[in-house]
Amino acid sequence: MNKKGIQVRFVLVLSLVGILFPMISSEAEQEKKVLWVELSEPITPASAEKVSAAVEESSTGKYNAIFITLDTFGGSADSTFKIMDAIQSSTVPVIGYVYPAGKHAFSAGTIILMTSDLAAMAPYSTIGSSQPVIGSQPTNESKFVNAIIGKLTAQAELHGRNSTQVARFVTHNDNLTPEQALKNHVIEVIAASPEDLLAKANGTKVSTLKGEVVLNTINAQIIKYEPSLRANLLGVLSDPIVSTMFLSIGVLAIILGLGHPGFGAEVFGGVLLILGLIGEGFNVNWAALVLMGIGAGLILFELHVHGFGILGIGGVITLAAGMVLLVAQPVTPMLVPTSYTTDIITTLSLMLIPIIALFGFLMFKAFKATKMKRVLSKYPVGKGRAADDISSDKEGYVVIAGEYWKAKSSTLIKSGSAVKAVGNKDGILSVEQITEETNNRAEQL
Repeated sequence: MNKKGIQVRFVLVLSLVGILFPMISSEAEQEKKVLWVELSEPITPASAEKVSAAVEESSTGKYNAIFITLDTFGGSADSTFKIMDAIQSSTVPVIGYVYPAGKHAFSAGTIILMTSDLAAMAPYSTIGSSQPVIGSQPTNESKFVNAIIGKLTAQAELHGRNSTQVARFVTHNDNLTPEQALKNHVIEVIAASPEDLLAKANGTKVSTLKGEVVLNTINAQIIKYEPSLRANLLGVLSDPIVSTMFLSIGVLAIILGLGHPGFGAEVFGGVLLILGLIGEGFNVNWAALVLMGIGAGLILFELHVHGFGILGIGGVITLAAGMVLLVAQPVTPMLVPTSYTTDIITTLSLMLIPIIALFGFLMFKAFKATKMKRVLSKYPVGKGRAADDISSDKEGYVVIAGEYWKAKSSTLIKSGSAVKAVGNKDGILSVEQITEETNNRAEQL
């Protein structure tokens, strides 16, 4: 091959690389994703469930980072610590972001922000006021205060932040604006929007429990995390108003049931009490198992007593609630993909549909039967036969509707003749012989 041919081929290869490289680079840029988890409510078990599930989803390798937006006054200490544990277990960097502009992350929100690998705030937002509260009163009890300070100080040292100022959030209830927080080295970035945050965070080296990581978030696609059915249900139950109402009504219903024995109020109160305890932070998985047991018991009792279907419908609803709370997050970890767990929930839900439809049909038929007018007759209705010869002066037996009755007649009726009852006096039927003429007259009537 001559020298000119080699040069031509070299130029062609360079041209091909020049064409393909931007395409490959562009495709790689498009594959970058960041998972957005929004916490814009009091920190409750539902919040912990949401963050834990998002961290688990990010472990599939589809995301470059997670960023958690915070807009909260605080919340449960147990749920806050669970969120901290979830953040520390993440396989990808976690960015905490007080957002939108002018919002706040007080108390538990500040603690979550300090746990994040990168802390950021939107303009005019505020953080701080992290003194623990017991009941409705702030507490200076050293056991609680020192525990929170120790957790925050450890996080500050891990992420290279000002541990003295972080501790003052608890001891002095300090509150900082974005500029003050950046000046005091408790956050790393001030950003006006999620896109601005990802652009400024790109290339930043952050420290995690697994080592140092360089953020690669430029032009990353933001995917908003959609909570599961379990998390949404926990969100409703964790609302302080809902959980308190369920607890109050549940206790009153149990007292009513004990004072007036009977099946119904006690079970209703027990179910509400369990749902209220779940909202207050009681172990969800074991409470779900109890709900499933109550639901199954109600269904079996309904099948046994053949009632109006109310117990059965209540059992199905209670069983379904327990399954939703349990199947989405089993008591012990399952070594199966998340998609498989979703398929299980879908299958079980589809299996419940015909059961609900059956109890609904039975309840409708039972209700319809209660509205039917009862037709009472002093004597049996329908066609029968004479078992004996019967006349006005001779009583005998007739069989009508499978029952033997003593009867008499104003005319002679031979044994085996077709008869019908027309009256009843002192337990003795008055019968008539059914002839073709009387049968036709009855059909005309």
